[in-house]
Amino acid sequence: MSSKSTKSLLADTLKRLMHDEDLDKITIDELTTAAGVTRNTFYYHFQDIYDLLKWIYDQEIAAPMLRHAQFDEWQSAYRLLLDYMLDNRDFCIASFHSVGRDLLEKLLNAFADEMVRRVIRDVDPNLPQKLADDIANFYGLAIVAQVIMWLINGLTEPPAALVKRADIMLHGAIRNAVRNGRDAYGYYELERK
Repeated sequence: MSSKSTKSLLADTLKRLMHDEDLDKITIDELTTAAGVTRNTFYYHFQDIYDLLKWIYDQEIAAPMLRHAQFDEWQSAYRLLLDYMLDNRDFCIASFHSVGRDLLEKLLNAFADEMVRRVIRDVDPNLPQKLADDIANFYGLAIVAQVIMWLINGLTEPPAALVKRADIMLHGAIRNAVRNGRDAYGYYELERK
């Protein structure tokens, strides 16, 4: 079995186990037995279950999302993320309520930050880095907060509602933030002190 196949088998098995059990209670022995592989096989590929969880996020969420996070299609990328979470509801909610929650939050932060940065680059590719960082931080964290609230509420709101809310909040807001940041008297002088 190839390395990718083994990793995918372990990932699928972990996701299946998480339908009925908290991530924090799943052991390597339980996982490897259910997957039909040895502990050594698991440790050849991953350091621990959280390393496997990160791999799942990277393969199933991060890579596909970032391919779509461009200015003219950020809504599609966001919808893809929300649809993934809805399709993998038990897995995402269980990961959110586990010790591995920070991995999900880091992934969401990276996705939202990159999505907003691509919008910023489309609005003004020559924007000073400090201003771009401030705008990406502000709007990226707002998107992450919306997704976290959605998880806390059990993914009950339709994904289209989250996309619409983000569209309402972001429509023109980033363009305004870029303009306001460039026009703000002393913005860069204050940052240098």
